Amino acid sequence: MGFIWRDSYSIGNASIDAEHQQLFKLADAFFNADDQQKKTECAIRLFKYTREHFDHEEQLMRDMGYPEFPAHAQQHTQLISRLNEVSEKIANNTLSHSELKAFLTAWLVGHIVTFDTRLSAYVRQADASKP
Repeated sequence: MGFIWRDSYSIGNASIDAEHQQLFKLADAFFNADDQQKKTECAIRLFKYTREHFDHEEQLMRDMGYPEFPAHAQQHTQLISRLNEVSEKIANNTLSHSELKAFLTAWLVGHIVTFDTRLSAYVRQADASKP
């Protein structure tokens, strides 16, 4: 099983949706990396891109006055912390494939379906109320 973007994950903001699609590509490459060096390289790319994406998404939420911003940003902080833990396990060669799959699934699918879907509803409502 890889990590495949589905249109149902879209939040209705073209740049955020494009970033989410890129996160799925990076996660899929990470999940399918077949040796320690490739896993490390993929983890670094995913970590870097994730930080950029979270910064962008959080700026969007601030700009829109998104009322759930604090909770959503806290989730981002927790995901970065968890990604740090995964990176340490890669460095120590103690990360199992099943653990990596569970982490990436919970993060990408779980976070997008739970938190980003609520953001999506807010974005769509804000767009609909524009004159």
